[in-house]
Amino acid sequence: MAFPFFTCGGMFYWIDRYGYAGWRIQESMWTKRFRLLDPFNIRRGSGSFELCYDTMQYYLRTWEVAPVPKKAAVIIHGLFQRPANYEKMARVLSKNYEPIIFSYPTLRFDLMKSARALNAFLDKRQDVAQFCFVVYGMGGLILRQAIEMNPQWLEKIGRSVFLGVPNHGYGWAEKWKGKWWYKLLLGKAGENILPATAEKLFPMHGEFGVIMGGKDDAKGILPWFKQDNDGILTVESAKQDGAKEEYLALGKTHFALHRDDKLLNMTLSFLNTGRFGRGQRVRKEQSYTSLWES
Repeated sequence: MAFPFFTCGGMFYWIDRYGYAGWRIQESMWTKRFRLLDPFNIRRGSGSFELCYDTMQYYLRTWEVAPVPKKAAVIIHGLFQRPANYEKMARVLSKNYEPIIFSYPTLRFDLMKSARALNAFLDKRQDVAQFCFVVYGMGGLILRQAIEMNPQWLEKIGRSVFLGVPNHGYGWAEKWKGKWWYKLLLGKAGENILPATAEKLFPMHGEFGVIMGGKDDAKGILPWFKQDNDGILTVESAKQDGAKEEYLALGKTHFALHRDDKLLNMTLSFLNTGRFGRGQRVRKEQSYTSLWES
């Protein structure tokens, strides 16, 4: 066992290799060593994968951690984020699912590497009966790339919710990709989010819903996009063919979607029932009040 040490939970240099009940085993992309983090991002072990796994089992027994649900809700974050950004979402999803946050080196892995890491991560959880997904930003592109590889876990896929996912890429990325600072700032992720890359990805598998931000006024949060947008992503770029339901959250910015109480409850509702709410299919936020009061 290692001396307990507070960490940031991994963001740029760590790859999640196993997760259970909020515990995570991560691998350093530089040293290839593993570490064990508890649900509070405190390092509890380090060394080989086997050593970290055995240490985790010791803590699970000693702390008498309750068995987790057989259904899991896998959260895949976007750019410049870390698992701690999704603790609120995890608490909401834990009402019916085991929340599993998958973390990857956001700026140093291309879509193929991230997808392979996701597939290996999920394939290790043979005890899970069903995998549902809540994906944000580039996390949605990683999921679609992973599905294209036809992984073992795919036969257990449930419903999914896409939050502000650039299903058709970020238009501004195409404009700025030739600038010297673009690759410096975004690294390999700069290629991942280009429209040309996103358009080639495999269509989503299974039932899924799409939530996006905007103002429904053809101007959006930032008028110079010249179409409805959430300040980062246009509504048209977030839409995806085959979605069972779509929801436009009026006035919500891109970086607020995964923290909004109302949207989180709608996400949980979709994973449970395949609907964002009762009544008719949700189109715009104006219908939200009447929807839940009906």
